[in-house]
Amino acid sequence: MKRDFIGKAIFLVAFVAILVVSVYGFSGKMMEERHDALNKTSETTVEKKAENKEENTTEKTAEATTEPETEESRELPKSTDKLVCFTFDDGPYAPVTNKILDTLEKYHGRATFFVVGDRAATYSDEIERASKMGCEIGTHTYSHVNLNTLSVPEMQKEIRKSCDAISKYSGKKVKVLRPPEGAANETVKANVNMPMVMWSVDSRDWDYRNADKDYQTVMDNVFDGSIVLMHDLYPATADAVARIIPELAKQGYKFVTFSELMKIRGVDVEPGEKYFNATPQTPAEDCDDAG
Repeated sequence: MKRDFIGKAIFLVAFVAILVVSVYGFSGKMMEERHDALNKTSETTVEKKAENKEENTTEKTAEATTEPETEESRELPKSTDKLVCFTFDDGPYAPVTNKILDTLEKYHGRATFFVVGDRAATYSDEIERASKMGCEIGTHTYSHVNLNTLSVPEMQKEIRKSCDAISKYSGKKVKVLRPPEGAANETVKANVNMPMVMWSVDSRDWDYRNADKDYQTVMDNVFDGSIVLMHDLYPATADAVARIIPELAKQGYKFVTFSELMKIRGVDVEPGEKYFNATPQTPAEDCDDAG
């Protein structure tokens, strides 16, 4: 009996040992397989991220190599066409500026935006978009200060600082200035070193802030070669522009920047000079006939 008991015990121990070894081996194999699967998943994720990164880089490179439209690449209207230059001060302001750009884009038009330099970084996307559309980006000083009140060094610093801020996002040199409040005495004229763009039609949108009044004021006063003053700060202005542009387009007007208007009409602009409009030039023979 004792020998039988010992034999059974030895058999039981051996069986348990074999069972433990088998289970451990199976578990170990499962762990290895799970580890391999996780590694493969990780590798796949890394590969996908790398592919996505490569695709994104390719897309960005493609975007970066796309040349923005330049003044030279656009077929300019003729000098005999009806022309109007819309100008917008004090911006940008995204909700308003973008709506104005949408309208201009729809009617293949351009305008000139006189940007306040200390707004450039905040609304860099709007400056970039307007510039790529071929709009002209001028300076309205850095802090919208009356230039007549400044010393010459202060004045030049205001203009230089604003031009640097604007060019960073427009990608182009700033070539034109609109002095705040239209204020430019002889000292300003002698020291600004760029043409000063004034206006011949004041929409008074800064006063009305009413789309109906803005619309009517412009439509009652606009003429061939006029420079229209507006502000891309007020929602009513964008609403008025969305009505004015289509109506003037029906009348045969084409929408150009200040520099385009001057070039088309053969006006040589000079630093420190003020420009209010560029009406069609009267042919010499007409003058002779008039006697």
